[in-house]
This record gives sequence, C-alpha cells and structure tokens, in this order.
Amino acid sequence: MASIMKVLDIHLSLLKSNPPQLHILAHGLVGSPGWTNPRLQPRFYIDFPKDGIQDFDFVADPPQGVSILPVYPITASEHWENPPLKKLKGVRVHSANNFVEEYIQGAKSVAC
Repeated sequence: MASIMKVLDIHLSLLKSNPPQLHILAHGLVGSPGWTNPRLQPRFYIDFPKDGIQDFDFVADPPQGVSILPVYPITASEHWENPPLKKLKGVRVHSANNFVEEYIQGAKSVAC
C-alpha cells in the first residue's frame, strides 16, 4: 500500500438513511498503470479534530516493478456510516504530494 501521487478533487454526498451516511468520492493521479485496490483510509484520533475536518489518506496497491509511463487517473470512494454530523465540518483527503478539502456545507443530499 502506498499514497497515490496527487488528489485532484473530492465530492461529498449525505445519504438520507438511518443511520446517516456520508459518501466520499475522490479522484486522483498515479504515475503508472496497474495500481489496484484504491481506498480512502480514515485517520483515527483520540479526540475529534477541533477544526471539524476528518482526514483520510488516498492509498492504493502499487504495481510490481518499475514503470516510466504517463500519469493515470484513479478513483476511490468511502461510505462513512453514522458520521458525527454535529461536529463534522468537512473532509480532507491526502496524497503523497498534496491534499484537498471539501466541506459538508456544500454536500448534496441524496436518497438511498
């Protein structure tokens, strides 16, 4: 498992369900074909962050061997069941070279 090269954007959707769910969709870039199992791994805290932003790492399994090819797109998603909506202000997704933030305030509400 390794961090992807770059996060391009993230999209949040609040799913109308019981318990509520937050769907996180992230798009990024990797430096070669063959990356598998893309995922968003949450960072765990003793206390929820004071800024209200939950951090995730955008990781995937890299291909075996060395490859010098152009960059390729990669996508990962996460369903966060019962997020702390009273404290949560947004999501921050990290890659090896950058991070992108998206705020709950701008999330669309979607029926399940």
